[in-house]
Amino acid sequence: MVLKYKKVAFEISKQIANGKYADKLPSEAKLVEMYNTSRNTIRNAMDALFEQGLIKRVQGSGYFVNTPLHSDGYFMNIAGKNGLGTLGQKPVILSKVLALEVIPAGKEVAKHLDCAPEDLVYYVSRLRFSGKELISLEHAYYLKQQVPYLNKEICENSIFNFIIENYDIEITNADEYVSVYNLGEKEAQESEQPVGTPTLRIEEINCTKNEHPFNYSNSYYFQKGMTVYMHINNSLS
Repeated sequence: MVLKYKKVAFEISKQIANGKYADKLPSEAKLVEMYNTSRNTIRNAMDALFEQGLIKRVQGSGYFVNTPLHSDGYFMNIAGKNGLGTLGQKPVILSKVLALEVIPAGKEVAKHLDCAPEDLVYYVSRLRFSGKELISLEHAYYLKQQVPYLNKEICENSIFNFIIENYDIEITNADEYVSVYNLGEKEAQESEQPVGTPTLRIEEINCTKNEHPFNYSNSYYFQKGMTVYMHINNSLS
């Protein structure tokens, strides 16, 4: 069951993405009234939004929307799991499913998902578009023990939203590795791009609240103007 403060934080993040809050958020007292909850819940929600870089706190003045340094192109906030457009108006992302099958994890994927090589996973390959513009190519593996069912229709939309809503999975943390990657023959054929095309590759492992991996993926991004953003809070200083 998703905690109340996370629901509140998610709702406020949607309002930010939709442009309802472009500058300052309502006061704590107003948010308590709006969401019919406690002040501690609101403060925990604000902490969550701050950790993801969506808001900033100004002592004595309240909470403000964090304005992106770059206002053009696509944004990916890798501090959260909201994907492209997290710090601005979210583009409509459409997916074309290239492959969807249940296969044994194999040694390499099993190593990342902390499972046995013979354990079954859903393998999903898909292209993601904004309008007619190719955004990314994604190769993803979902541990079937954690995600019992996927179909083409689900994979044409947000897989994470489906998982959260239907399997009561809280995606609490992830390890992400960002690198420049030149397309090999397989990726080039799938994306219809030349072999050797430079992309921004994000390799990630997503975990549930009990710290067990349920998803491993590689995504290859094609936009020259895409900005990767992460808020850093140096709490050890």
